[in-house]
Amino acid sequence: MNARQRLVRTNNDGSHDLAQIGTAADRAGAMVTEQVRSIIEAAESRAEEIRRGAERDAEEMRKEAVAAAHRILDRLDAIEGPLGELVTSLRREADSLTADTRR
Repeated sequence: MNARQRLVRTNNDGSHDLAQIGTAADRAGAMVTEQVRSIIEAAESRAEEIRRGAERDAEEMRKEAVAAAHRILDRLDAIEGPLGELVTSLRREADSLTADTRR
């Protein structure tokens, strides 16, 4: 028995009863509605999984960015002292050269 035969029953004389056709249409509509509902639910579920995954990925990226920023700040702090000393030394040297040229 094929799908059409399951939906529409044939009378003994080979004709199709309109009530049966209406009922068959209702059953077919219900089947389609259920299939669509099932597809929508699956799509919504998958969308939720994707959203949660994206949120996890974004949080991990934020953590990595913060860690990288801290490493950069630590490196800047490490070179700040020597750079300050270099600038001070260069200013002293420049002042000394200026004083020497004025003599």
